[in-house]
Amino acid sequence: MKTLFAIAVLAAVAPFATAQQQPRPEPANPAAPVPAFKYNSTFAGYRGFRQEPLAPWRDVNDEVARAGGHIGIVGGAHGGHASGNAAVMPAPPRPQTQAAPAAKPEVTPPPGPGDEHDH
Repeated sequence: MKTLFAIAVLAAVAPFATAQQQPRPEPANPAAPVPAFKYNSTFAGYRGFRQEPLAPWRDVNDEVARAGGHIGIVGGAHGGHASGNAAVMPAPPRPQTQAAPAAKPEVTPPPGPGDEHDH
């Protein structure tokens, strides 16, 4: 078992031991070769602001109404944009029973400056 382990270790280390090491450039040598510098701008794919044309407010109002209100636009009540059909309206909210509010424990504030005196 030890022999098998030793052979496995030697097989793993052998490629690194036989590989030729390239000499490292001397940092103080001004003539040493340096890899080319490539500049990538952060703004390379930036698209500037463009003013979008505005739609007439009546048309936008009508579109929101067809979609079932603002909730219909964002997909909250029925899962997305409506087809424009008035029959596809979200169901009215069901009434919820309200539970009695839980009693809050009374908390006394910590003594502030000047509250240390007992008169």
